[in-house]
Amino acid sequence: MKRLITLLCLFSLTVHAQNLLKNGNFDEGEKTASHWEFADRLTSFFIEEEGRGRVLMFNTQVQREQAITWLKTFRANPSLDAKPPKAIIVKRDSFGSVGAVEGVMLDSEFIEVIPGQNYKLSAEVKGVGGEAFVWIKGWMKHPKRDYDIDAYQTRLKAEGIQPNEWKHFEIGFNPTKRTPKIFKMKVRCYAFWPNGKYYFDNIKVEKITPEEMEVLKAKRAEVK
Repeated sequence: MKRLITLLCLFSLTVHAQNLLKNGNFDEGEKTASHWEFADRLTSFFIEEEGRGRVLMFNTQVQREQAITWLKTFRANPSLDAKPPKAIIVKRDSFGSVGAVEGVMLDSEFIEVIPGQNYKLSAEVKGVGGEAFVWIKGWMKHPKRDYDIDAYQTRLKAEGIQPNEWKHFEIGFNPTKRTPKIFKMKVRCYAFWPNGKYYFDNIKVEKITPEEMEVLKAKRAEVK
């Protein structure tokens, strides 16, 4: 009986630790990261880092006009064969960058939302300085029309990041607590200012217990 209880506990921990976000470390996929949008390779890139594997990198220092023009072209026909222009890099303190206004972002595939479930979002981030974000975006069915609407969001704020040091961040969230009709969600990595390069890796979305949620909420309240 004791052995059975032990095995059940181990099974519970294994299930609990499952990452609901597919390919959160970006390593799956040959030419690009599976289950994520294509990087445009002008402002967003999947690159290899020694000792870590594939990571997501944003460069927000690209000239804004060039970044917007290329993104429109790329989104019209996203392809790994599309050749981006040579980047026009503005000065670090220039407001003529894409990072000064729109920023750079990249989305995951959708994840099914379980009603009433608490979740933990965690990520490892480094960058030029300042802060970067990992968002959770949630969707619900339009009450009258046959399409889905963006109706929920929360964000993990990666503060105090440095160019050469990966830092771990985590938050708790519950998409259906106040918006019970949310049925799917996705992860959005995002960076903007100051201009420069930002890196993301090992992103996870996991189920957590109410007790674990309270701990994460307390930590979040302590952030100044």
